[in-house]
Amino acid sequence: MLSKQKLGVPRKKTLSRGIAEILTRRITSGQYAVGTKMPTERLLSLEFKVNRHAVREALKRLEAIGLIRIKHGAGIFIERVNFTAGIEIFDTLLTNEDGTINQEFLRDVLEFRRQMVMTIIRIAVQRRKARELGKICRYIDDLIFSQGKYKSDEEARITLDLFEAITVATHNDVYLLVHNTLSRIFWHIRNTFNLAPFYSLGDVDMMKKLRDAFEFTNAEDAEEVVSQYLTAMENSLVKHIPSQGITSK
Repeated sequence: MLSKQKLGVPRKKTLSRGIAEILTRRITSGQYAVGTKMPTERLLSLEFKVNRHAVREALKRLEAIGLIRIKHGAGIFIERVNFTAGIEIFDTLLTNEDGTINQEFLRDVLEFRRQMVMTIIRIAVQRRKARELGKICRYIDDLIFSQGKYKSDEEARITLDLFEAITVATHNDVYLLVHNTLSRIFWHIRNTFNLAPFYSLGDVDMMKKLRDAFEFTNAEDAEEVVSQYLTAMENSLVKHIPSQGITSK
């Protein structure tokens, strides 16, 4: 039986999870094309040198998130990757099989984050109501006055709360749904790379500028501040991955 280390995954992962991650990468990379049949349980167990139970559990994981469809008596068919599956397999896609960072996928995440956040900011500034403005300003003030007084995780949580309040101010349930779904991805990236929260821009005047932008309905200023934050985060990622860096498409 193949050991976990030979599967190229940490010891804390089960064999079935390791197999599921390898198969996930094959599906998302197009090695297994949509609509085609995967190798059988028997062939996969021979390839990975594990018992069929481990393979069966791995396939159940993939079916649960919609990557495959198991037709008893017919085979295992590859499905299109949907939104929910993309969220569920994020941890797998963020790293390559050898444990290094998947640069292309991370770049895609950052590009999507920037486009989504900038759109949300622009709409929220125009649509925010008085109660929403009060909550947004309160979170900004918390970040201004914290300045390292709280634990890093707590300050990062305030940042997440701020962006959630801004998203609520768009009065668009789809943006809110996407934000709530993806917020744990951004939290994961932040923890993985030890990124600084919003307050660490280090410029209180910029934070005040953001608050004023919401108060006086100045979308241009709000976008400028948030764009600087996103750029700072992306630059921080580059420092963590100096050999390859993160570049725009």
